[in-house]
Amino acid sequence: MRYIVTLIIAVFPALGIAHHSRAEYIEEIEITGTLADILWRNPHPGFTIEVSDGGEKTQWTVEGWSSLYTFDRAGITQDRFQIGDNLSVAGLASARRSGRILATHILLADGTQAILRREAEPYRNWTSARDIGGQENWQNETQAAVVDTAEENRGFFRVWSYPSPNMQTEVNLPLTDFAEVARAEFDQVDNYIMRCESKGMPASMTTPNPYEFINNGDTITIRGYEGDVVRTVYMGIPPHPADQPPNRQGFSVGRLLGNTLVIYTHRIDFPYLGMTGIPLSEELRVIERYTLSDDQSRLDFRITATDPQTFASEASWGYYWLALGESFGQYDCDVH
Repeated sequence: MRYIVTLIIAVFPALGIAHHSRAEYIEEIEITGTLADILWRNPHPGFTIEVSDGGEKTQWTVEGWSSLYTFDRAGITQDRFQIGDNLSVAGLASARRSGRILATHILLADGTQAILRREAEPYRNWTSARDIGGQENWQNETQAAVVDTAEENRGFFRVWSYPSPNMQTEVNLPLTDFAEVARAEFDQVDNYIMRCESKGMPASMTTPNPYEFINNGDTITIRGYEGDVVRTVYMGIPPHPADQPPNRQGFSVGRLLGNTLVIYTHRIDFPYLGMTGIPLSEELRVIERYTLSDDQSRLDFRITATDPQTFASEASWGYYWLALGESFGQYDCDVH
């Protein structure tokens, strides 16, 4: 489908645009129009679009593929969008909710193509002198950004960044029949992710967003960008677990074994694993292992989880982060 449209971007009235399953977006669509306003916030920047077709006007809601972190890292900053600009948008239309588009590419007024989906190639229907974002740019800029970690000698304690444009984390989820049924019944539109609530452990540590490890002596603070996650890991003598109320991130105790930080977490009070509705019980136990490279530029991680209600055998995640010298503030997830 192709539409010539006028973009009229307004404040979102309870649209619930949030980080969610993208399964409902299946039909390719391309639109062109004039930018009238913009909503720039997590979990996705978005637009409201008024489509003029044969004298009739139809409202479309457009949301960007990624979070503000991904936009900023790709150089897709708010100052590139000016009111009155003529823009083209390519993406996927929702099969479940009419008038909604998930944007993967935007052709800016100056001819620059902004690739919002970081593992994507440039949009096939557009030719431009320059593109920002996307797989090739992400890979090149990541390699150029690795800092001189040996000189800084900060060990584990810095911001760690996802290295790849693709979600390449190795995942093994041997689900029980009970978990499979519960996942199939999960509402992909009306759920905690759509309300912009933070994820619980272990999913809070497996996002493609940055994390910061902070040394406090007897404790380590772990900050996660997505959802403003904050965890405390006890490295000295921990308080008694029974005195710690269960919470989304659980109760964590760590040990440093050579160049590997091992963290044991239980007392996790959260009903789901990630955003697909896999159930979790109070029997969930998580072990994290973070191994620092000799030059301190890379942190490999392996996370394992056991929960007899959910997993038929041990579940696991594994990949690595790089030291890119990044910093991050609040997630600023504001649902209207």
